Amino acid sequence: MKVAISYSGGKESALALYKVINAGHEPIALINTFNTDENRSHSHGLPSEVLERVSESLNIPLWLIKTSGKDYAENFEKALERAKEEGAEGCVFGDVDIEGHINWCSERCENVGIEAIFPLFGKTRRDVVHELIDSGFIANISTVNTQYLSDHFLGQRLTKERAEEIALSGACICGENGEYHTFVSDGPIFTKAVEFSFEEKLIRDNYAMLPLRIAPKYKYEACPLICERGDNITCDFALLVDETASWTGFLRSIIVDTSLREELHFVCAVVYNLSPSFRRGMVLTEDEMQRLEEITWRHKESAAATFVLPMGARSASLAHVLRTKCKGLVRLLCRHEDAGNEVDSHLRDVVNLLSGYFYYLAFRLNELEGVAETPHILRR
Repeated sequence: MKVAISYSGGKESALALYKVINAGHEPIALINTFNTDENRSHSHGLPSEVLERVSESLNIPLWLIKTSGKDYAENFEKALERAKEEGAEGCVFGDVDIEGHINWCSERCENVGIEAIFPLFGKTRRDVVHELIDSGFIANISTVNTQYLSDHFLGQRLTKERAEEIALSGACICGENGEYHTFVSDGPIFTKAVEFSFEEKLIRDNYAMLPLRIAPKYKYEACPLICERGDNITCDFALLVDETASWTGFLRSIIVDTSLREELHFVCAVVYNLSPSFRRGMVLTEDEMQRLEEITWRHKESAAATFVLPMGARSASLAHVLRTKCKGLVRLLCRHEDAGNEVDSHLRDVVNLLSGYFYYLAFRLNELEGVAETPHILRR
């Protein structure tokens, strides 16, 4: 029968998928719940581009269920309803023996009217790990709960020897209680290995983790984002941010006024932080956003007109160019949203503010240079 699978990217979900395929079932979708607050999957903290590459290798469509924690159950059931409409009679889960987890999954399926399938139910936790490894899956440890397990396991490939080492430390050999999470990058159901690399270690509360990203296509990179596939808007946004920040630095270099130079140093940092804000969630603070708003309104209030042609002093002309660059960033955010993705409203506000900042800064720069621009009526 046709089935959907709740796919985390970890060892249990990979093994469960393998077993239902061997049993003759047809997977129609990988359902992954995606944390909109952190821009990573809920269970294993995987970025969308890694999950997309897994989907390509497995040749099974990926359904990213973008949800906050409070709407998790409701949005998961919506995905199950969609699967049912597309012919799925059941949903596969990788849970082994935790009653609360199994009951939650069963309830979601019961509410929708499909079967909850647990291919690993009834197996011992040690057998689950051993079967995964014996079947040829490649899994690396990406997260550990440091209350139960040392972070020296991070990044290591899961082997039988390593699993026994985990068990000897007092943690569950399978990590079923959240002691550790893995990322499965290859195995008998993959058409090709998912090439990935680990980023720098992060510590959050009791968890130590190695964020993943797709491995670069080339040995030497001008910019890691250049080599990413799939979401070209992410790449285009990062490149335009870099260009805008570079021109902001150039504008600062040709300005003499000390206060404006200090101001543009701050603005350049704001611009540069737009890219990580787009990819991982806002990294700009409320104080930084408030300061940007204050300096924008200050320049606006001192402006002699509401519209002039983008002409005047060299510095003012460059400020107009930067305004256009920021408008291009706004457009990319709109395209990203039109494609069905969520855009942080704060990020949108900052980019729009930057466009206004550079526009009104141009008035100030013409004033400092003693260049009088005649106001013109806007006809568009």
